[in-house]
Amino acid sequence: MRAEEGGACHLVRHCADVRPGEHALLVCDHTTRAVAETIAVAVRATGAQAELAEIAPFAIHGQEPPQAVADAMSVVDVVFGLTTMSMAHTEARRRAGSRGTRYLSLPDYSHEVLAGQALRADFRALTGAAQGLAERFTAGRSMRLTSRAGTDIALDISGRTGNAAPGWCDGSGTLASPPDAEANVALIEDAAKGVLVVDGSVPCAELGLLSAPLTLHVAEGQIQSAEGEAAAIFAEVIGRIGDFASCVVAELGVGLNPHARVIGSMLEDEGALGTVHVGIGANTALGGQNRVPFHLDHVLRAPTLAIDGRTIISDGCLLA
Repeated sequence: MRAEEGGACHLVRHCADVRPGEHALLVCDHTTRAVAETIAVAVRATGAQAELAEIAPFAIHGQEPPQAVADAMSVVDVVFGLTTMSMAHTEARRRAGSRGTRYLSLPDYSHEVLAGQALRADFRALTGAAQGLAERFTAGRSMRLTSRAGTDIALDISGRTGNAAPGWCDGSGTLASPPDAEANVALIEDAAKGVLVVDGSVPCAELGLLSAPLTLHVAEGQIQSAEGEAAAIFAEVIGRIGDFASCVVAELGVGLNPHARVIGSMLEDEGALGTVHVGIGANTALGGQNRVPFHLDHVLRAPTLAIDGRTIISDGCLLA
């Protein structure tokens, strides 16, 4: 068995928990169809039905799929979201989850991702850590994120429910994004204030792995300005969205995958153990209130995170 075929089998059986007799929908675009076909073979090998739906490529993360595809997502057992741009933060995905569909968010997947070590993690073994962090988020009111690179930002999570996303679908309506394994929480949309120094990556085609830090100044929950070598490109990306609400600091997530590295790829970067990512834009899929067709994450290396004054991550290391 080739490495990518082994990865597809691990994805289907371990992460998606596909069972005989189930119906899986694989949504792709022309750039990811070959990967979808490889995964479809692994789905059929379990005794499940695999249906492919190829759609036109999206322009941005968070764009809604065609209505026919959105409707189909809600009547199958599991969806593999293989479009180049993510559908995880769409209403179509949220609605499908509310009706019991398990969802694998796999944007920009390739045969290299299927063959990579990051996808070989025992995601089920990470469930306890993800749930523990999610419980701390749920119980918390305020967070402070700092780093040696210069980050110092205050965040409000009052009344928000933490989400455990350990990289596999552990029940009806759940969401997973392997090789990403994380716990996350939607932030109060008008409360973030401080400085965010992004020294890892901004996983989108225009930015990716950063060669120099990107400094974002935040007030009243929104990004006010950007500094650094990548600032002009960042401004261009935001300018194309055309909606200032997209600049809302909306999510904080903690990576848990010990096999993942920061390489400029969304799912591996966000899931890398020792990182924290801060998302801007949509957060309704995570329990927030900012509904916009856009979501962009910013990955920080080795940060320190405190909840209600208690440090839970120190220089990237999770504390007991």
